[in-house]
Amino acid sequence: MNKEFNRPEPIIEVGQVFKVQFTDLTHTGQGIAKISGKNLKGVEYFNFPVFVPLAAIGDQGIIELTQIKKDYALGKFVKLFPDKKSPDHVPIKCKHYPDCGGCNIMHLSYQAQCDFKTKMVKRTLERIGKLTDVEVKPIIGMDNPWYYRNKVQVPFGERRGKTIGGFYRLNSHEVIPLEECHIQSEEMTEIIKFTKNLLNEFKIKGYDEQKHQGEIRHVLIRESRKTSEIMVVLVCLNDIKEKLTGLVGKLIKRHPRIVSIYLNINKDRTNEILGDETILLHGKEAIVDELLGIKFNISPKSFFQVNPEQTERLYSQVLELGDFSKDDIVIDAYCGIGTISLAIAPHVKHVFGVEVVEDAIKDAKKNALQNEIFNATFVCNEAEKQLELWQQSGIKAQAIVVDPPRKGCDKRLLQTIVEMRIPKMIYVSCDPATLARDLRFLIDQGYTVDTVQPVDMFPQTYHVETVVLMSRAKE
Repeated sequence: MNKEFNRPEPIIEVGQVFKVQFTDLTHTGQGIAKISGKNLKGVEYFNFPVFVPLAAIGDQGIIELTQIKKDYALGKFVKLFPDKKSPDHVPIKCKHYPDCGGCNIMHLSYQAQCDFKTKMVKRTLERIGKLTDVEVKPIIGMDNPWYYRNKVQVPFGERRGKTIGGFYRLNSHEVIPLEECHIQSEEMTEIIKFTKNLLNEFKIKGYDEQKHQGEIRHVLIRESRKTSEIMVVLVCLNDIKEKLTGLVGKLIKRHPRIVSIYLNINKDRTNEILGDETILLHGKEAIVDELLGIKFNISPKSFFQVNPEQTERLYSQVLELGDFSKDDIVIDAYCGIGTISLAIAPHVKHVFGVEVVEDAIKDAKKNALQNEIFNATFVCNEAEKQLELWQQSGIKAQAIVVDPPRKGCDKRLLQTIVEMRIPKMIYVSCDPATLARDLRFLIDQGYTVDTVQPVDMFPQTYHVETVVLMSRAKE
């Protein structure tokens, strides 16, 4: 082993090793250690940060430098000293970790994960939004942070003439064959493994991304916590429903909780999982789940939060922070299939929901009728355009809820919120960086941040959901 860490002036180059202690974590959960020394050109580095996966704060060990950037370096563990291991560093539960890209902080105790996420939200708001005086409440965690996902999307490929299915290796599109998974339901894992066997039995080839050839691209599974119903979507390059007939029969015989099987056809070279054409092969068009006593129809393309236990806690926070009254008119931007809208509707005069995905709006309308909720209106449009139309029609909302995708809110939408002088805003975010950016804009336009409450929707990963209450200063 190279012993550079014993030299008085260590050489900072790729391949060199250092003895370090980790003092912090990056926003993606990598350990941060500091090194000092010179490179081969004599350039000095002092307290130069190195980011290393699988480290916990307090860990000590030996690392090897793998890349050197302008402001930081990347490294990997050579050895973690057993007697210098942080109490936050726990045994790994999954045989695929960390090769599989599905989880990235499973090596941390759950309390350490929660502490990290609370701190990460606060730091991101400070760094990007310059919100230095905002209190971030401790994250709302799970009682049992395992087997929580109700949806899984598994890519399929081919290896040595056999069809394989699993998750992508970290930072790649190489499929790691799935044997176990500790964040999705155990039956979903068994369905994936059995489907893989059936695909080989019926000689249905896995997809080759480089050549754009093959038959099966993904298998998507959705599961209802309330009814225990399961939906399977077979995403294929072309229409192969005739070849799937025998497979479908065997699949529902082995797993009778499967009440819906679809063929989805995606012919495009794309990272989008689902294509435009969907064919029902067996059973029901949708499965039914329930949140806060409200039933929801979930079809293949419906957006429905993947962690039902935490979703109820998240939506309860929306209701608590919103403190709605029976006279309120509320707008729900990015409403999806109406989950937040319909949770709010019993507490207010009327809810207006907007979503750009047509199938989601169809589901939202069905969900409202199914639950006999008649004070909710759903429109298919871009949120920023529809908000302007509602403004022009004279709708005066007392509150707006936004639950945008990771890219955050369209600036035009935020500007319209400001122009409509909506007194109260509840922002549900899945990305602290875009949240911080949008909060900064709204603060500069006269809003104040009242409450920031993170919710742990995705244990074992660095992702975090955050609910923020904002209010407009009275004029």
